Amino acid sequence: MKKENEKRSWGRYLVTYDVPEPLMVEIYNISIVDGTGKELENHFIHLAKRENGEIIALDPYWLFTGHFYENVIELSDHASNECMGHVLKHSSLIRDQVQAKRQKQLDKLLAFLEKSFNEQYRNTLEKLEKYQQENVENRNSALINQMNAHLIDLDMKKEERLNIIRRQKNISMKPPKKILSLQLASTGRSKRVMSIDYKDVVEKYEKANGRMNIKMFDCLALVDFYSERFNGEERYIILTNDPNYMPSEEHLEDLADILNKVYIYVVQDGEIIEERAMEKEIFVF
Repeated sequence: MKKENEKRSWGRYLVTYDVPEPLMVEIYNISIVDGTGKELENHFIHLAKRENGEIIALDPYWLFTGHFYENVIELSDHASNECMGHVLKHSSLIRDQVQAKRQKQLDKLLAFLEKSFNEQYRNTLEKLEKYQQENVENRNSALINQMNAHLIDLDMKKEERLNIIRRQKNISMKPPKKILSLQLASTGRSKRVMSIDYKDVVEKYEKANGRMNIKMFDCLALVDFYSERFNGEERYIILTNDPNYMPSEEHLEDLADILNKVYIYVVQDGEIIEERAMEKEIFVF
């Protein structure tokens, strides 16, 4: 079934959805494998082309932030993959992260195997030398032959295991596969904004208020930004252009574990004009 699903690809569709602006979204699947063919990571990358031609990354959570409206219209598909260059860039970053993590793990395993095989080889060699020294009238011939065979076997096993590790170190990426294209028409109901448009604004605001370690998430994620004080006090930030904005019930449910750390930032004219703590507006257990 997995192989059959990998062969399939949806077409291109026009849908109306709760997004802040019209977007052309393309979803790609990437797979990271090692030299043995084992799949290490499988990701879906969501990219969106804005009306000004800018291509941005969407968090997969965007699919849960709103509702699809009216009928879905299938459009004629076009052969060009407009976001392919950005997909390859994102895929390469994921591959490099997997490779760096994998490299550390395999280096430790390699060092352990080298030590283990060398210890076994040394012990066997010591036994061989002892049997050879005590080989009066060839009484230890069978043991000597056994030790020699064991040394050869250790060499073969060591080379076999090391070859597997070398192959596991060879991390590669399968060609990205486009799964789906969506032309999204905005309903005008979404009060979220694109985090990437306010990266500098939020960073400046957080630093001015004594918070560092600022992280921006992909657009339309569960939250838009994260920051923390020197004492480890965490803050999760959702951006909106509506002073009366309140996350939907579904969104609040997904925020449940961090709701007492969530803040709504209201932005207008490129500035943060207000911040609201969710724990003051909602009873948090």
